[in-house]
Amino acid sequence: MATPKTSERASLQGNRNTFSLSYIPLFMKPDVKDALEFPDLDTLSLVLGIKRSDAEKVVIRNNENTAGYRVRDVFCTKETRELEKEILAILSSYARTKNGREKVLTLTPTLDKEELQKRFNDFRECEKLRTLLGDEKIASAREIIANAEIENMSFGKSPLIALRRRGLEARIKEQYGDFVRIAVADSGEKARELLQKENIILLIGEGEEEFDEPGIIAITGDELSEICEIYPEFVINSFMAKKKALEAVIHLLTEFKELRDSPLFNGISVADLEEVMGLLEEVEAGKRTDATSFDEVIYRREEELNREVNRIMKSGGGAEDFKGYLDEVLLNMADELMLTGEDKDVLWESAYENLERGPPFEFSRGKIELLRRRYTRKIEERRYYKSRDWARRLERQREAVSTALKKLFYFDFMLALAHFSRDFGLTLPEIGDGGLGVIMGRNLFLVDEELRGGEKVVPVSYSVGKANLGIFGATPHPVAILTGANSGGKTCLLIMLASSIILTELGLPVPAERTEMPLLPLYVYRRKMIKRTGSFEYSMRALSRIFMREGAKVVLIDELEALTEPGAMGRIMASVLNNLPKETLTVMITHLIHELVPHISMKKVRVDGIESEGLDAAGNIIVDRQPLFNHIGSSTPELVIKKLLGRVKKKELRVVYEEILKVLEKEREEWG
Repeated sequence: MATPKTSERASLQGNRNTFSLSYIPLFMKPDVKDALEFPDLDTLSLVLGIKRSDAEKVVIRNNENTAGYRVRDVFCTKETRELEKEILAILSSYARTKNGREKVLTLTPTLDKEELQKRFNDFRECEKLRTLLGDEKIASAREIIANAEIENMSFGKSPLIALRRRGLEARIKEQYGDFVRIAVADSGEKARELLQKENIILLIGEGEEEFDEPGIIAITGDELSEICEIYPEFVINSFMAKKKALEAVIHLLTEFKELRDSPLFNGISVADLEEVMGLLEEVEAGKRTDATSFDEVIYRREEELNREVNRIMKSGGGAEDFKGYLDEVLLNMADELMLTGEDKDVLWESAYENLERGPPFEFSRGKIELLRRRYTRKIEERRYYKSRDWARRLERQREAVSTALKKLFYFDFMLALAHFSRDFGLTLPEIGDGGLGVIMGRNLFLVDEELRGGEKVVPVSYSVGKANLGIFGATPHPVAILTGANSGGKTCLLIMLASSIILTELGLPVPAERTEMPLLPLYVYRRKMIKRTGSFEYSMRALSRIFMREGAKVVLIDELEALTEPGAMGRIMASVLNNLPKETLTVMITHLIHELVPHISMKKVRVDGIESEGLDAAGNIIVDRQPLFNHIGSSTPELVIKKLLGRVKKKELRVVYEEILKVLEKEREEWG
């Protein structure tokens, strides 16, 4: 099988901002286009000669071009993109087909409100179908979808194009790349030399000598771009690889009338798909009843003739009796092998050449070898014409097949999303432009743990900026600083907000009763990433991206204080907040509220807190996960001291702990 050269494969890794099909041989573009849109990473990997991981990047880049937004320009930090992948990994597990999973994993975001509304409308349409069909029918539909598969495609034998005149090489290269072979046959002698090695030659161009040899297919220059003329086997194999998926579409639309009437399946003609299936079955039947084996016929007839020789000799018959029987056998062989003209003469010559030698009877091996080559070329020629006819008829339905499979795998994705939404309690967001907020929002990853038997997730409501959700106490400041004890749920809240924005900008529902989300680039800085890198310089360079691009953003920062000493870190964080681009929405988690507040403008900043409700019988901190707005949350040291105070017996130590608590409470009152 031919594959693109290394230089061509490398061109895929060129400009990271664009992806072009321009280098791909023209004949392959329809299959590559399908593989990009279904998507089908295995086929893309095969036809482009690249790794599967690179095929995924190619699909994402193509999706970015279609959406008009790069992933890294919407999800602007590595931490944001990691979160996106974690979310999509959960969603992909709900898809029933490999292509459905690949559809999920290669989703790309957009900041185009109209495009997002289209995605939301598709989700609503799928929800209508779920209600209309009911759980039992939906389960049956998903079982049918699970059988849909695009199998690995075979390229078949690379065609040989023989040129009678030079000058078409560049055009052939553009059309077929390295997937065809090119030779020059500017004379009868060169053409016959090629026939010694090949059963089929596609001869292009006119010359002085006309060829009347089996295996030479005359092609005009105008037909060079017709893939069904040049490479019919590739066309047939391309459709054959999609057979199981086509069967699933036909089964679905035949079984469920509701799907035929749905916008999710409009434009699909079942009759066209059934025609394709009929052609593919015809191809398979043709392969099962392929041409008679030449060698099997020769050996069988030799045995038959030798049995007759022995019978005639035992009965006292002579050579004339055997010749009469031989001529009858040769006539039958000519019919069986479909020999005509010159080939029939060669068969008779091969039978009579050794006849005078006497028994046992044997065809002349030299003549039979000549006949075998001619017979094989004729059979291959007939096979070519059959394949060309099948390929032409299939190619007429390419658009119908592409549309059907695209919708099939999209439906698998939408059903996966519907089940994901039901399990995780998701709702479609409202698109806003002045703030972001959630009513009864839940951390997606904690919900995932709950579904696996973990603790029940406590929902919270939160907003920042001018969100119209009516959350009591949430003043419309664009910046919120979130304080409170460790393990109080601050990071979980931040991840809930980040996940909601990511899901919104992917066109997916979010884990809340109601949400209002802005369409802005998202910058997430996670504590675990900061701990992993352990570099103050790395984190400062990462934060600098906020200021390197104009326009409003959403910035979510989780505890940067471990990077350097508290006083300096407080001033650094204050500088970041003071210089945020206009209309940027920000939530920052910190324990350094006292170090930070003296250095920031409180006109645009709100300080919120997650408050402790005390200690349980075991001395564990009880936390109210719902943040209090415009309130500094209890710090971890304060709660720890309270915990220790409840256990201490010595009076002297109790005095010390009580004094510490008074200092901490007084300080909090002053800052509050």
